[in-house]
Amino acid sequence: MRDLRDMMRPHLYNPTGYVGAQHSDHLATAAGIDPADVIRLNANENPYEPLQEITDAIAGLPIHEYPDQDLVRMRDALSEYTGRPPEQIIAGSGGDEIIELLTKLFVAPGESMIDCPPTFGMYEFCARIAEAELIAVERRDDWELDIDATTKAIERTGAKILFIASPNNPTGNLLPDNDARAILDTGIVLVVDETYYEFCGETSAGLLDEYENLVVIRSFSKWAGIAGLRVGYAVGSELIIDHLMTIKQPYNLNIAAESAALAALEHKAKLMSRIDTLTSERKRVESVIDELPGISYSPSAANYLLMKFDGRSGDAVYEFLARRGIFARKFSGRRLENSIRVSVGTPLQNDMVIQALYDLV
Repeated sequence: MRDLRDMMRPHLYNPTGYVGAQHSDHLATAAGIDPADVIRLNANENPYEPLQEITDAIAGLPIHEYPDQDLVRMRDALSEYTGRPPEQIIAGSGGDEIIELLTKLFVAPGESMIDCPPTFGMYEFCARIAEAELIAVERRDDWELDIDATTKAIERTGAKILFIASPNNPTGNLLPDNDARAILDTGIVLVVDETYYEFCGETSAGLLDEYENLVVIRSFSKWAGIAGLRVGYAVGSELIIDHLMTIKQPYNLNIAAESAALAALEHKAKLMSRIDTLTSERKRVESVIDELPGISYSPSAANYLLMKFDGRSGDAVYEFLARRGIFARKFSGRRLENSIRVSVGTPLQNDMVIQALYDLV
């Protein structure tokens, strides 16, 4: 009898999986509290329940039928929203699927990928699964890209693709156009992950007409509050999008997710009013931290704050908050060992975070 483990691809025999945000049930069990008392500020989710119009849109759908593999309605609606032709748009099961598809399209085993940590862990995860060599170019102390080191690494390694989150997760800073141009001018495929675009209104999409090697990814998870349905999309050159449409799974966007996203676009004004509230709440939390000793934060253009604590580890702060039912995101690694990332919640949830910070100091 052949050993199944010997038949697996060696690099996938014992891989390191992506560590996402734990479900509320798991958090509650670990903290010894009721799941209803969990305050989830660990995944940058929208803290508000879906609009009733979105809930209504997914009721009574013909779920016995396959969805449209060509994504015609979705691409047309996104074309109106973004101002780009439908042929330059692809939708998928969250931004994560688009990241995976782009990695599959451009990276062969043994080839190089550039990563600029600290940043979203999905880029590193997809590189490992693709059996790519991951070249880390650390960000500067102010979390901006080290453009000189990044472009030199691209030229030295011949890397084909680079993912840059803007705002960056977990630091919250944006990718300036001049940095984007410097990267694009190397010829590498630059993928700007704009998952939090609606929170800042800043985009690299204005460079799409100049650079065929630019792709912009966005998501409905955060601004539209439908993270559980997994809807993301990308805008890029027709050449890249056409190839992504060819290699994606045939029915990659399920019928409920599509209907919810279409309803979100139809009622975007209501959703954006919630974004305004979350932005104001982030600024309120920032103003409190400004007055507290031993705590600082990285300026953020998104719906979260990376907080740093003098003399305390991120693990210790995480446990302090968890005992109150507040769950943040902690990190490993030297540069973030004294930091946690806290999503912006409802005003009541933020009141509880503020009180906890007062008690902590």
